Amino acid sequence: MTVVDPSVSAGLPVELARIFGRRVLVFSPTIRFALGPGDRGLVSEGDRVVPGMPIAERTPDASVVDVGRLTSVQNGKSGAADGRDGAHDESTSAWRDSRFDEAEMRSRILRATTMKAPSGPRPERRRPPSPGKWWMGGDERRGKPAKGKPAIRVGGTLLFETEGRWRAAAGERHEVVESPVAGVVVSARNAVEVTIQAVGAAMPGAIAAGEPTRGYLDVPRLTDGELWASALDIGRSGAVVVAGSRLSGQAISRARAMSIRGLIAGSVGEGELRDLEASELRQKASLAPSAPFGLIALDGHSRRPIATPILALLAVLSGREVAIVTDPPLLIFDVAEVPLPELPPDWIRARSGANAGREGRWLRSAGHYRFRGGVYLEAAVVRFVEDTDTTIVPVMDLERFIF
Repeated sequence: MTVVDPSVSAGLPVELARIFGRRVLVFSPTIRFALGPGDRGLVSEGDRVVPGMPIAERTPDASVVDVGRLTSVQNGKSGAADGRDGAHDESTSAWRDSRFDEAEMRSRILRATTMKAPSGPRPERRRPPSPGKWWMGGDERRGKPAKGKPAIRVGGTLLFETEGRWRAAAGERHEVVESPVAGVVVSARNAVEVTIQAVGAAMPGAIAAGEPTRGYLDVPRLTDGELWASALDIGRSGAVVVAGSRLSGQAISRARAMSIRGLIAGSVGEGELRDLEASELRQKASLAPSAPFGLIALDGHSRRPIATPILALLAVLSGREVAIVTDPPLLIFDVAEVPLPELPPDWIRARSGANAGREGRWLRSAGHYRFRGGVYLEAAVVRFVEDTDTTIVPVMDLERFIF
């Protein structure tokens, strides 16, 4: 059953309003950065972030470390910290010594009670150990270090306590995660997630892979809806490039080699996603720093060109800073107002079926129509682009665009 939203279907024929409406833009989206054991957030709830600001720290080579027994230290329990115990002893001895007169005794008591705490660092107030708390320790926790080599510090997050001893996920190397967007931190929990409510508008996608990234939007000229891999050269370094209908493994490898920040396409295959994952693992294993790279497919795995209204919107935003976010798959534009292209209200697109990817105009409803195999479905009469004749298409195979 198709649910019609009155807020976006006002003024449309009832039959056209029953076609699935695809939102092209969402505003102020909430994005998530998943953290694993050994990772920590560098921001707190309510903090405002800007693009490029560090928000988390990952531990790529985290392993389980025996921390040992941890105890909390309370501040203010040591009398040496504030001088109160020494003052009490001095006043008591003065009271018991008969050689001191009453005036001198009162003077000493006054000086003792008004004595200030000594300057310098005070004992740190520590919270009781709990899962997810950040921990720092030496390499003695990972075995005896070799002679003549400096001690190596490891850090990570506490995991659990067993028989009074704590275990932590820690490692020697840490990587900083920068925010690709501006926004406000909604929540931040070590080893769990950092959630941000982004500023601006976003275009939802079906699949995103790689890492969150940011760059200027580049919309090159497409040939038959596709971009040749040879067009991805060093001149597009730092850009998020619109690559056309489908991404190939060669295009992804070439884009990463040319320091391109991201690719946008209509679809991407599962094999290409596996190749990208393997490439990222090799990059991390080499310990060589590299710029983050991400890709987003607007329509999933099925091969089809980018829809005309979406491509027109991307062309208008060409040259602006955009960000690719993987959770959820979004292409974010941090602009106050998005210039929307003109779109006829009866413009539709086939999202599935034999005509998947084709676009045209809705003419009228065809009611219940008998299709091949003796199946009766609700249908519509459509005239696709570059067709002179009309086509009868099931309503469930169509979509219309909502800005």
